[in-house]
Amino acid sequence: MSPNISVILTTYNGSSRGYLCSAIESVLTQSYQNFELLIIDDGSTDDTKKTCSSYLENDRIRYVYQENTGLAAARNTGIRASSAGLICFIDDDDLWKTKKLERQMSFVNARLRNVHNWGLVFTWTELIDEDGKIIGYRGHGEGGFLYRRLFFGNRVDSPSSVLVRREVFDKVGLFDEFYRRCQDWDMWLRISKCYQIFPIKEYLVQYREHKNRLSSDNKEIFYYEKAVLKKALSTAPDNIDPQKVYASCYVNRSIAHFSLGEYADFRRMLRRGLRLSPKVITLEHIFYLVISFWGNSLIGFIKRTKREIHKTLIEHKVRENL
Repeated sequence: MSPNISVILTTYNGSSRGYLCSAIESVLTQSYQNFELLIIDDGSTDDTKKTCSSYLENDRIRYVYQENTGLAAARNTGIRASSAGLICFIDDDDLWKTKKLERQMSFVNARLRNVHNWGLVFTWTELIDEDGKIIGYRGHGEGGFLYRRLFFGNRVDSPSSVLVRREVFDKVGLFDEFYRRCQDWDMWLRISKCYQIFPIKEYLVQYREHKNRLSSDNKEIFYYEKAVLKKALSTAPDNIDPQKVYASCYVNRSIAHFSLGEYADFRRMLRRGLRLSPKVITLEHIFYLVISFWGNSLIGFIKRTKREIHKTLIEHKVRENL
């Protein structure tokens, strides 16, 4: 029986990082089983090939090795090799919950049966740390034609959360291999120009955040974010305001600097966004701005206060038990 879904797992030195087997197992233990798994090895130099070979007795799994050419190229290799009408992606350090594919197929069959111009369905995402502990959540509730909204941020989020119709790539093209970062945002923008996009409001994917995020990552991401927007704006209708789009880009990136404790960079990016379009600034940004002037001192004060409250509650409980 031909598979309904082609799952494309991309990896680079996934074995040495220690997450590859967990990612593969999270696919193989899905409650929905009518899929093939394509493991695309983007030029690994560790034991990734040996790790993957232990799974190849399963005739639903194919392993493809290519010279190191980047994540976008690896995904494109998987798309070209796929045989199903629906495609999913998963990175080698992410995880799927057991019912991820089942929920997506149920949504497509029940909700989109008579919607002929849908292109992509995505789920909400849990953020986990390197040890698998949940540290946050991401999810957007909008569905339908999201083209205009996607200019103001990647509302689809992680590629590990999507299910895409194979024919979509025939129309909009494959991932742009120029982009080292943000190639997914570029793809969602192109898809949303032609197709409807729908969310499943369940946390069915776990996206791993790593401690080794550096300031240089922020700078590189911002470079590619602007490149994605420049490309998208070149074919956008006149009623999309470039200044407001770029202002939103600056403001969104400022929050990333804030989360890393880079308060001077946060204020600089926020100020540039404000100059382009004051309309993109919200009360949330003003709150972050106030905190940034106290920085670690304020955060330290909040932590110390929390510890003192906790200590007082414990002492009170001890006295009650005497």
